[in-house]
Amino acid sequence: MSPIKKILILRLSSLGDILLASPLLKEIKNRFPDCLIDFVIKKEFVQAIEFNPNINNILLYEANNVNSLKKKFKSVNYDYILDLQNNFRSRQLLKGMKSQVYKFKKPTFKKFLLVHFKINLLKDKVSIAQHYVNSFPLIKTTDLQLDFHYPKEKDAEADSIFPRNLKDKKIIGICPGSKHFTKRYPSELFAKVIKNLSLMNYSVLLFGGRDDEEICALLALDNSAIINFQNNNDLYLTSALMKKCSAVISNDSALMHLSCALNIPTAVIFGSTVSEFGFFPLNKKSVIIESKKLNCRPCTHIGRKECPKGHFKCMNDISPDMVISKLQPLMKNE
Repeated sequence: MSPIKKILILRLSSLGDILLASPLLKEIKNRFPDCLIDFVIKKEFVQAIEFNPNINNILLYEANNVNSLKKKFKSVNYDYILDLQNNFRSRQLLKGMKSQVYKFKKPTFKKFLLVHFKINLLKDKVSIAQHYVNSFPLIKTTDLQLDFHYPKEKDAEADSIFPRNLKDKKIIGICPGSKHFTKRYPSELFAKVIKNLSLMNYSVLLFGGRDDEEICALLALDNSAIINFQNNNDLYLTSALMKKCSAVISNDSALMHLSCALNIPTAVIFGSTVSEFGFFPLNKKSVIIESKKLNCRPCTHIGRKECPKGHFKCMNDISPDMVISKLQPLMKNE
């Protein structure tokens, strides 16, 4: 087989999905160390891969630059193209390409059966990261440790804003946000978790992006044990601060994958979604917290703006004590 010189990878969005591509990138570089890897992504997600040492060039996707990108692809003449997005936009970008294209095969029908008929053909629980690896037949690995890279000056910035009185304390990070309501543990229950943690002499750091400002501000009210580090989507600063935590509690969200990529013990709360969809934590020190007995779960594979049954038991049935009890085994060696 002739040497592979150039590979193009498309994963335009979203943050969590992009972070899950890191094992594939690492394995391609291990298998073909001299190969050039270009990555196509939307501008708002660039921080997810900007400092990844396995990527040579980042190409920005915008709705008005499709033709110029296609010309770029043709001029480079890639040996292989990996479409990890596999939707209308990515297919339009690759239309007419002469390079060999491999596509991420989404388990769409199996997810449909599980959501609408509770027929579970996803019991093997294959991670999306493994699906990405499996999409490229020249790569064979089950080593799926995520990784994330950021500029080291962010550590100094994090140190400069980190309270000195917390440096010798054990710290729990909490990521209370998520794009969809039914994937968010209720704020009033998170408040009780935080109260219990403070009684156990833990300090709490809140993490979130631009869309999480309201919930983080609400939780930070009237509790001296909480430091609110929600920011305007600065993933680098969030990472540098998150590394100061002994463990992280998160919803099923992108920051859960970031915590795993930073190798921090991670407790994940699942509500309307389930781990069978492939977005479970890829970290040996992790735990999933969920209400397993509800026959209405999952009611969606991406999240909803409200509970279709009105009771929201998938989250309300998870008590703060249950969250703490699931978290504690992760803390044994900390």
